[in-house]
Order: sequence, then structure tokens, then C-alpha cells
Amino acid sequence: MQTIKWLVAIGLLMAVTGFLARPAPPTGEAIYKANCAVCHGGSVAEAPRLEALQKLSSAAIIAALETGVMRAQGAALSPAERQLVADYLSKTDSPNARLALGPCDSLVSSSPEKGRVTSWGLDLNNRRFQSAPDLGISASNVGTLRLNWAFAFPNATRARVQPTVAGNTLFTASQHGTVYALDVATGCVRWTFQADAEIRSAIVVGTDKRGLANRLYFSDFKANVYALDLQTRQLRWRKRVDEHAQATITGSLVVYGDRLFVPLSSTEVVAAYSAKYPCCTFRGAVVALAADDGALVWKTYMTDEPTPRQLNSAGTQTYGPSGAPVWSSPTIDPKRGVLYVGTGENYSRPASPTSDAIVALSLTNGAIRWVHQTISQDAWNAACTQPGLANCPDQHGPDYDFGAPPLLVSRPGKPDLVLAGQKSGMVYALDPDAGGAVIWQQRVGRGGIMGGVHWGMTSDGQTLYVPINDREAWPADSAKPAFPGLHALDVANGRIKWSAIEKNRCPPGTKWGCGPGLSAAITLIPGVVFGGALDGMLHAYSTTDGRVLWAYDTNQSFTAVNGLAAGGGAIDSAGPVVVGNQLFINSGYAKFNEKAGNVLLAFTVK
Repeated sequence: MQTIKWLVAIGLLMAVTGFLARPAPPTGEAIYKANCAVCHGGSVAEAPRLEALQKLSSAAIIAALETGVMRAQGAALSPAERQLVADYLSKTDSPNARLALGPCDSLVSSSPEKGRVTSWGLDLNNRRFQSAPDLGISASNVGTLRLNWAFAFPNATRARVQPTVAGNTLFTASQHGTVYALDVATGCVRWTFQADAEIRSAIVVGTDKRGLANRLYFSDFKANVYALDLQTRQLRWRKRVDEHAQATITGSLVVYGDRLFVPLSSTEVVAAYSAKYPCCTFRGAVVALAADDGALVWKTYMTDEPTPRQLNSAGTQTYGPSGAPVWSSPTIDPKRGVLYVGTGENYSRPASPTSDAIVALSLTNGAIRWVHQTISQDAWNAACTQPGLANCPDQHGPDYDFGAPPLLVSRPGKPDLVLAGQKSGMVYALDPDAGGAVIWQQRVGRGGIMGGVHWGMTSDGQTLYVPINDREAWPADSAKPAFPGLHALDVANGRIKWSAIEKNRCPPGTKWGCGPGLSAAITLIPGVVFGGALDGMLHAYSTTDGRVLWAYDTNQSFTAVNGLAAGGGAIDSAGPVVVGNQLFINSGYAKFNEKAGNVLLAFTVK
């Protein structure tokens, strides 16, 4: 009996000891530190910082891990682990804040309104030059601009959809896929529409023959394109334009005639960070759809179809060629029957002759008319941000995309020019009638992965205004001087007329990617160029000599008209919009290690 008692006691002790020895269930913090912290701690420029992630709701983080930009990384976690890490990260106390709309008090008429700002580039040529007869802002009164209202995007860490305007209605959208129709004068919400995923590009306004707005065209993060009827505010059609799991749309659509032109990019550049990801199979493309019903008219890829290559160092099959994404809005050239796009780098080898290039395609059938490549053999993906990661191509980089769209400039009595700015810091003037031959080229900045020229230039046909970021220099270019700020070039010969070099205004010890560079697109009106910087400063520059005529710090808290917490941060991606006597700008951009924010600001001259 005594022996039995001892055996029972030993068995109980072993059971208890075994139980105590079992590893504790993972916590959200542990999962984050093991799987996420290395990138979101600042080592990967594309990744938002921890402070930005904490501003998102748990549901938004889950969506990013399951269907968004982090879906490749999220696939390595179980549903329970994804929930744990989302709950750990989210510090918002208002998960249903997106329901707070700030609706307009009066009923809104559905009568058609005149299109005023209908596209990202402000015209078919992407010149970003506004000179409408009703323009109420000028060099003489720009100094009287005052904040009129602020609108907060709920549970958001970035505000990147550039506004468009028809009549007295402003159209924008949020990080969570909500399209907003706002009253231009007050910022109150007239109505909303919910898309399936985040919207990153401008809400394009379609107009009838009288110039009256009749439809909205836009895209989402899942590579869906939407057509919305403005009279009924109902979805007319929706179409997914690419079946690749990592396909997305970042550049704004362009409507011309009875067709809608769509640029295709992807998040595969981020997915390749994982050694288990079979890098890479996405091909950049341009798609033409019938504007009436979304039917496919043509689709042209920017690389050949990828085929299996070698195994990477982790034993994962790799593929190539890949990449050459189209990040920005196409430029339409009706006279020649073509459109122009800029392409990015290849994700894997072999490199293709269409990466880091300006490409001209037929509007009719998508046939490539000509290609001008400025940097060959540029292959890069997120695995190249850390030494020794398996999917980084040999002799990688420098990741010098054409992230900004080309501009088409017509000059009376002189040849037309295609003007293109690159992340390398170079600007090119190409001859559209000679296969894209270089007329002139000019170095304006040092360049880098974050630009150089990042999102968009502007021109009135005589002068080209070039925003320069010059952040995150490529090692081979790090010894070159940086020129963050605004530069004015003579369109005829590329000569620099003047430069407004911005000085660092960031407080010592700033953790986020602060800086004086102009990464976001800029906008021109007669006498004034508007440009926003990564530190949140918005400037109005004189076109005469680059003097600052007016400045406003958007990196602050605001009282929003829709009753939510509103805060500015870095200004990136989308540029300013001027309509009548008002100026609109987004502030906040939790990518590239930049300062999060969630606000659309409206200014008015006295």
C-alpha cells in the first residue's frame, strides 16, 4: 500500500511538474516582438511605426493581416494569434468611430453639378496647374489664407486620397474604404459609400457632354475598380482588374472618352521580405475598361510572363522577370493617340527593359509604341532592407522608380515635351515624336528610395516646378549633396531658374521620419506653387523666385467638424487642391516611418 501511495504521489508530482513546464500561451506582445517589431521598429522604411499602429482599431489591424498589405506575413499566424496581436497593438477607444459622420443639416439635392477638379493630375496631361476663371487665390492674397474647417477620417493613420470637386461637393475617401461627399463650404457629410477595402487614389469625377458630373470612378486596395452613379448614389459596376493575390491600385484612374485607364501596382515588393514567399510573379500593367459597364478593352503588361528560376537560400522557388509596377496616374495624349506611364523597379531577376522607364502605349489597343529606360538592371524588394535575406536579388537596387507620372507639355510653335522626374533626382525632357529621345536632362536632387522626385511635379508649360525629398540616400549616392525643397526649371532647356532649399525644422530626438523634403505632389496656380513637406509644413512659394508667401504647420491637433479627434502629421503622396477661394490638403501619412495623421484641412482667403 505504501508503495502504491508513493507511486501515486510521484505520478501526481510528474503531472504537476509537466503542467508547470508547459510553455505559457503566447501573448500579443510576444507575437508582435517575434514577427513584427523588426520592421515596425524603423528598420524597414515602408513600415509604419508602432505609434501609428496603435491608432488603428483591432478590426483594421486584422484586415491588414488577412486581406491588406500584410496578408503574406499574416498568413504565418493563426487566426487566434492575429487577434492577439491586433488587440495588443490597438489603443483606440472608439472602434465604431467611423459611424460618426457629421451629416449636413439640410437635404442635399441630387441635381447634377459642374465638374471643377475632376482628376488627380487636374487635366489629362497631369500638369497639376489650376487657372480656372473663378480662381480666388493669387500671389497677392495668398498670405491671408486661414483655416476654415477640418475633417477627421475615423480610426485612420494616413490621409492620402486627394480631393476632387463637382459644384459645391468635395469627394474624398478613407483608409477604411469609405467614400465621403462633403460640403465644400462647411465640411459636413452629404453622403457616403462603403468600398470593399482601402482607397488610396483620387475619386475621379466623370462628366457628361455639358461638363456636369454624372459618375465617380475609383479603385481600392484589392485591385477593384468601381463606377458609382451620382444621381442615384448607387454602384453601377465593380470589376477586379487583376487576379494576382498581391495586386493593388495606388495611382489614380483616368477617364477619357468612353474608356477608363487603370494603372496596376502591387504589394509583392513587401511580401518578398519573407524567405518563404515565392518571389516574384506580379507584373505591372495598364488596363483599359469600358467606362459604361467595366468591360475589359485591353490589358498591357510591363514585363514578360515570369518563369521558375533558382531556389532561394531558404529553399523556396523563385520566379522572374517580375515587377515594373505602375504606381501613378496615366498621362493622356489625344493628339498622338497614346498614354504615358512611369514604371518602377523589377522585384526579381532577370531585369526587364521596361522597368524604371517611361512607356508610351496606344490608347486604342494598348500596344507599346516606345520605351525610354533610364536605369537598367534595377531589381529590388523589401528583403533588401536587411542583410542576408533570401529574396533580395543579387547586386540589388537602387530602387529608382518613376513614382511620379510624366507631364505632357504643349508649347505654341515649339515641339511638345514629355517631362519625367525620377527618384534618382534626375529630370528628363523626352521627345514624344522620336521614340522618347532625350531632349535634355537635369540633376535636381541627390535621390534615394524615398525620392528624389517622389509623387508629382507641376508645370504651366514654360517652367517646370520640381519637388525634391532627398531622404534615405542610396549608399552609392550618399556623398552627393541633398537639395530638399522646390526647384524651378526652364522647360525649354532644363536650366535651373531658382531653388528654394528647405532647412531641417525637426526637433532634436524626433523618432519619426521627419524632414523638410517635399515628397508629396505639388500644385501650381498663377504666381504660386503649393507644396507640403514631411514635417507637416505647407508652403506657398512665389513662382518668381521661390520666396515663401505663406506657411502653415499642419502637424498639430484640430477640432474636426465631424466631432472626432483630428491630428495632422507628415504631408505625403496626395497634393494640394485649389477651388475658387479655397485650398484643400491632407495631413498624416503613417508609411515610410512618417508621422501619422487623419485630417483633411480646408483654408479660405479673407
